[in-house]
Amino acid sequence: MALTSHERIMRIFQNKEIDRPALKLWGLGIHTARLLHPAYKPVAELAAKITDLFCDSGFGFNMDVGQNADRYLETYTTETNSPDWVDRHMVYHTSKGDLHSIKRLSTKGEPGYIMEYMIKEPEDIDKLLSMEFAPVTVNANKYNELVAQVGDRGVAMIAIGHAGYAVQELMGSETLAYFSIDERERLSNLIRLYSERLLAHTKAILDLGIKEPIFRWVGPEVYLPPLMGVDDFKEFVHDMDKPICDAVHNAGGYVWVHSHNKVAKFIDSFIDMGVDVLNPLEPPKNGDIDLNDIIAKYGNRIGWEGNIEIQEIIQASPERLRSLIDECVEAGNKSGRFILCPSTGYMEIPQPTEQYINNLMLYLRYGLEAVERCAK
Repeated sequence: MALTSHERIMRIFQNKEIDRPALKLWGLGIHTARLLHPAYKPVAELAAKITDLFCDSGFGFNMDVGQNADRYLETYTTETNSPDWVDRHMVYHTSKGDLHSIKRLSTKGEPGYIMEYMIKEPEDIDKLLSMEFAPVTVNANKYNELVAQVGDRGVAMIAIGHAGYAVQELMGSETLAYFSIDERERLSNLIRLYSERLLAHTKAILDLGIKEPIFRWVGPEVYLPPLMGVDDFKEFVHDMDKPICDAVHNAGGYVWVHSHNKVAKFIDSFIDMGVDVLNPLEPPKNGDIDLNDIIAKYGNRIGWEGNIEIQEIIQASPERLRSLIDECVEAGNKSGRFILCPSTGYMEIPQPTEQYINNLMLYLRYGLEAVERCAK
């Protein structure tokens, strides 16, 4: 059996027999010229040739106000005391008062920082909900262009938001934790409303008639321990996300979900809500996934993606990295639904070290060798 990358990826989502595990470099798009640093060029070029491509296409959805952003939202930038940083201000002018957030952005490609969250007090939720929401008009033009560009080299995935994650981004983890106890009904109602908006948006995309669409989102990680508990995850993630998964499946589509954190005790919930492929399956210490143990328990009931920590690619010796790849592929291959992948995007360090670039190249070359040893 010899499959194209497109066929291999789709059959992993469909739980059908594959020729070998897939190989992914997370963060690689169809346009390899978009580089955070020139040192990434050989990595991007090699990955574009030998990996199975997972490319994203979005449909431009604002969960707060939908198509009414121009009506309520003001954005502006101010200087800081350093030329390396600027502050981006976002202000919603609502009938009940302004909501203001500040994000500090690097002028040199470094990660940004939230300096002030939009929602600080329970009454701010009332301000947020005082704005009129208008559904966004969708069309498949950009998605279809991406599908044509990717061809047999991989798949185009439809990137949508996550209701719970969108709420966390409005208030931050500390306020979210307080609200989950002191303002639980208010919080739950807000997440539910966002989930309903997202479901309607998803159905609008599905109504375009896209064949076998793959929807992807990130965010469940912020509702896992230690910040949240089992009951929180069920209410704020499982119960909110399941209707969206059901709608996607009923239309012949599939669901890919990214969730950092310790997910081993929540695999049943991810399966029940309808996740077809779960990423990034972090091993200890960041996560709790022993790939051999988890696949022995669940087999092919869900697709498995990841299990290589980005810290290992940044810091490990070549010998250790090869050993980790061997262990992951050997364990993952037993499921028949495995995608070898780092735990985050490869191009998130503005000034990569020589060791990191060399290890990325090793991950690609040796990763391909490892998955090809499983070929049927």
